[in-house]
Amino acid sequence: KQLVKIVNWLIKTKKEEDGFSLKYISGGLMNAAELNIAAAQREIAVYAERVERMLGMVKQLVHTKTGTEEFNKIYTRIGKYEDISDRMEIEIANYLNMVIDGRLSHDAKMRISTMLNFVGEIESIADSCNNIARTLVRKEEAHAHFSEENYKNIDTMLKYVSEAMSNMIAVLADLDNATEEDMIRSYNKEREINNYRNLLRTENIENINQKKYPYQAGIFYMDIVCEAEKVGDFIINVIEGVDEQLRRHHHVASMHS
Repeated sequence: KQLVKIVNWLIKTKKEEDGFSLKYISGGLMNAAELNIAAAQREIAVYAERVERMLGMVKQLVHTKTGTEEFNKIYTRIGKYEDISDRMEIEIANYLNMVIDGRLSHDAKMRISTMLNFVGEIESIADSCNNIARTLVRKEEAHAHFSEENYKNIDTMLKYVSEAMSNMIAVLADLDNATEEDMIRSYNKEREINNYRNLLRTENIENINQKKYPYQAGIFYMDIVCEAEKVGDFIINVIEGVDEQLRRHHHVASMHS
């Protein structure tokens, strides 16, 4: 699987910055379909890394005092990244649609179809990050306040989601060598996220009943928790796509052997 190395060598990578830029597919289609698919795979991994940065900004924003210059700066940057994410989704999807129009094997077409799904799921992660940021603004506008326990639980949930995101990016960065262990690790993390969301939901009802914090604060708190859990769902959708691709690849390989 030297294709990724070839693509990396063929296309000089651009400096990372906040502006919109594609690293691997901006030069248009190459003659070999396999090279185009490898280039798109690399671009999708870069796309996921960019969206991961949004998640990092959200974790920071949770603990930044609203109304401050710092809060506004991070919030604006999240919005900017959301715009970049939308554009990257369109550009990568357009590129993949051009590749799929070429003469390809059935297996290659299936791979591209799966990659198109990846792009949609990654864009959904960016949307969720943006939604969490907006919830924090709405919470402040409503003069609602979180307890220390709320903040601690949000941090734990975002930590689990970050770990799931890192697993996903590691898989996307080396798609051809993804293993069953990678899949199991991701499925376990998804279960952990779901279980934690369920636990927090039950606790939230009890805490509101015991007047530990106001009902409205509990609503904003659960909005953030559930939005973070949705990020876990989008991540596992990508992992399931990889899993399916691996099984298909093994099936094709066993038929030819």
